[in-house]
Amino acid sequence: MKDRSEDRGGGASAGRDLAMPISPKQRHKLLMAERTRDAAWITTVIEELIEANPDTTLMDVDQEFRDAGSQTYLVARQCKFQVVTGGRLAMLWAVSAAGMTVEQNRTALAAKPLA
Repeated sequence: MKDRSEDRGGGASAGRDLAMPISPKQRHKLLMAERTRDAAWITTVIEELIEANPDTTLMDVDQEFRDAGSQTYLVARQCKFQVVTGGRLAMLWAVSAAGMTVEQNRTALAAKPLA
């Protein structure tokens, strides 16, 4: 998979900063919430982050988790999203249970407005 920063001519952090409107303080709060493994708390932090930054997509948030080596994933749902904290296998199961492929989930996260 191609590093997103390569498209922008910078290092990993330069590409990430151009692609996502998440401040370092918000990133810190998101990753501290992720450490709790509490899906309800992580959901609350994500909702607050998106409310503060309407240009941020759920895919941006999921990419933050990937960049940090997190075992937390987001799965698109019909009305909202689901936080999955059980690692990649749990995410694959949740995506399958939602009737999607991983690629369809990524597409839905990239376009999903938070209602």
